[in-house]
Amino acid sequence: MGFFKACIDFVVAVIASPLFSYGDPYGGSQITLHISDPVHAPSPVAQGHGLYPTIDPRSCRYPKLEAQGYKLCNDEDKTCWLRRENRYDNPWLSQWDITTDYETFTPTGVTREYYLTVDKTTLSPDGQPKIGGVTFNGTYPGPAIEACWGDQIIVRVRNNYCDNGTTVHWHGIRQFGSNEMDGVNGVTQCPIPCHSEYVYNFTAAQYGHTWYHSHYSLQYPDGVAGPLVIHGPTSSDWDIDLGPVMIADWVHDTAFDAFNCEAYSCAQGESPPRSDSIVVNGIGRWRAGLHSNFTGNYFNATFTPGKRHLLRLINASAASSFVFSIDNHTMTVVASDLVAVEPYQTDSILVGIGQRYTVIVEADQKPSLYWMRTAPAQSCNSFRGNDTTHVFNNTEETAAIIKYKGAPHPDGLPPASSVKQQKVTYECRDESEDPKRLKPVVPWYVDQHPVNNVTEDTFTAGLENASNIHLYPEKPYAHWVLASSLKFSNPLWVNFSNPTILDPDVSPDFSSIVRVDESNGFVYLIVDGTFAAGPIPGIIPINTSHPIHLHGSDFVVLAQNRSTWDPLESPKYFKWNNPARRDVAMLPAGGYLALAFKPDNPGAWLMHCHIAWHASSGLALQLVIRPKDIPEINGPLEPVEKLCEEWRAWTSTDPVVQTDSGI
Repeated sequence: MGFFKACIDFVVAVIASPLFSYGDPYGGSQITLHISDPVHAPSPVAQGHGLYPTIDPRSCRYPKLEAQGYKLCNDEDKTCWLRRENRYDNPWLSQWDITTDYETFTPTGVTREYYLTVDKTTLSPDGQPKIGGVTFNGTYPGPAIEACWGDQIIVRVRNNYCDNGTTVHWHGIRQFGSNEMDGVNGVTQCPIPCHSEYVYNFTAAQYGHTWYHSHYSLQYPDGVAGPLVIHGPTSSDWDIDLGPVMIADWVHDTAFDAFNCEAYSCAQGESPPRSDSIVVNGIGRWRAGLHSNFTGNYFNATFTPGKRHLLRLINASAASSFVFSIDNHTMTVVASDLVAVEPYQTDSILVGIGQRYTVIVEADQKPSLYWMRTAPAQSCNSFRGNDTTHVFNNTEETAAIIKYKGAPHPDGLPPASSVKQQKVTYECRDESEDPKRLKPVVPWYVDQHPVNNVTEDTFTAGLENASNIHLYPEKPYAHWVLASSLKFSNPLWVNFSNPTILDPDVSPDFSSIVRVDESNGFVYLIVDGTFAAGPIPGIIPINTSHPIHLHGSDFVVLAQNRSTWDPLESPKYFKWNNPARRDVAMLPAGGYLALAFKPDNPGAWLMHCHIAWHASSGLALQLVIRPKDIPEINGPLEPVEKLCEEWRAWTSTDPVVQTDSGI
């Protein structure tokens, strides 16, 4: 009888999961929380506010599950989330916790609705006005969007910025079954034209933290970015959630002006555009030269003595990776991107562009003030100065201050007694290069037999030489490319008016489409920086690192190596048993990145370098996964087609000149 009851309870629990839900699975018990009014309410987070307030996880709601006897358990055990009171009588799905496979089982919460408005804003995060900034709701960073694991997130985005269209990409969100919500113009939607609105609606099936940003050309480095937090379990205990720590390089020129510099200087063999300062949660310092005074301020965070503090690190830069550390303090890493990992300790951590880490820091030092350091990593940053000696003319690695409650120092006084971490290295070395780190709590075991032709799907990151410069509208310059001698060797150049999702069977010139028809196993991709497969006509190798971001799926890092890719020898060193898993990983300079993902999410997905100048130059490709399973236009894609009609109508009278790849 007990076994029979357990089976019945299991079936009920599974039917309650999103895999078997349609419409309102709770028969009207779903709750919608309207977060802000789109017109009258100010942003929930004012510019320069500091670390964001967070939803108390104890306020997360699961009406149907609560009616079945489930209760939140995170307050007593941070590895737990929801637990059924009679769990010992029901061994199947008796609780959702850190070991639950979130790609299969997700609790269904409530609906949270947000409003974002994109418009031009004058910003001065480092004390130097930037004319031509663009923001969400008038602030940089944009308002923190927060939800609980399993909530439905609705975000109504209005574009009041009439110089360009816009989109919003929810970085790292898998968008399983909701490809049209990924927010990439020319791939999953048309841009939102001026004075129009588009509604994004997706499930918070993952938990952790990430960020959202415009994917329209070069908008996000001008300020169109903000944090996204999805509350759920963590793999180690903590006491106080300090919220997102969003780190970025900052350019005083508009990103579009900076890109013009990048485009033409690359064609001439000169340096790319340089950043002016480092900002942490929209606060930073800048000086014009060594003998000038700094403007701006330090970002401040407060530690409570004896407590363990959760920090959600985000690199939202255009072109710089950072080595993060806190003087005199050790960090415990519990998540990378949106993947919970087995906890480990470190004195510092490289945060590449687009990457996120959740770390726990115990306030176990003498009450005082300590530097929070965001040091530009050697050979993968965009700051003026001496990269070898780590001396920069116009910025500091000491970008923020940790203040202990009860510390005797007055506010604003820089720390005088902090000891810089002695073990910190400034190398551009990704955490996943160490096989002992970033072990996912929910494991994947990779099939050693890829379902695709890996030889064909080996792509080299390089730069067009002068003899292979393609002529795009008004902009003849050398482009970064992900090139394959067997498929294509052109930079990506999307069509704003005809996104791939609406016509996935067509491959226009410069669309850089890789098709995958398989539905099982693993697809392997090799991103090579060594030209090991031989020269590609018109493409020259450049010895530099690239943070590679994949939309639509986490990927495993089979190998991340600084040696030359060898298709016969290199796979011998692949890691198959629960390798590091994330959505951004560094292609090491002069080496290769071998990654693999499951082709279980039909759609048109982007893979690109997250250096903004490189992505806009064309260093990207599209993966069209199982095109026969992408919905027809007269179904879920109707809003996309309607938006495209609005975009075409707007640009027919006020044409938008596309001067870069579009992404």
